[in-house]
Formats: sequence, C-alpha cells, structure tokens
Amino acid sequence: MNVLERDICRIVCEVGLAAANHGFFAQAETIRNALPHLVEALTDRRILEATLLIGLGQTHQAMKLLVADASDEANTLRCLIESSTHTPRTVAQQPSVTHPQLA
Repeated sequence: MNVLERDICRIVCEVGLAAANHGFFAQAETIRNALPHLVEALTDRRILEATLLIGLGQTHQAMKLLVADASDEANTLRCLIESSTHTPRTVAQQPSVTHPQLA
C-alpha cells in the first residue's frame, strides 16, 4: 500500500468516527464493515472498531472486542464504557441560605 492509499484509508476511518459522533449511524456502520479493507494491523483495527461500536451505542459488542486486549487504548475504551454505564450519583442538596433583602 502506498502513502496516498494509507492517507485515504486513514481519512475514511476518521470520517467513520466523525459519522458516529454526529449521529450518521448508517454511514458509520458502513465504514465499520469496511475496516478490514482499510486497516491492515489487527490491533489498530480492533481499537477503531471498538471505538465505532461505542459511538454506535453497541458497548456490549465493543467490550467483547476488547476482552483480550491489554493495550492502553483498550483500557481507556473500557474505562469510557464503564463510566457511561454507571448511573450518576445525585449531589446532596445544600441547605438553602436566605440572604436578607436590601430595601
């Protein structure tokens, strides 16, 4: 693969990530399906696919892809998934303080 082809493949992958981020799910899914033709390195492809799956709301499938991956990128994605699945804690209400009104 020459440099131009690599650059085009990289841009298509970036477009897929942007598509998922902006709600263009059909387009992101199409690019996800094309990843084997765009990214030769299996580890890079796995991280890209997991990231797309997260963007597509398919976190369970993303976690499956990351099971045997101990890379920093995979750990970051797992943390992202775990943080998004936890319900946010409610902040305790602070007692209201009444301030004297100025006349």
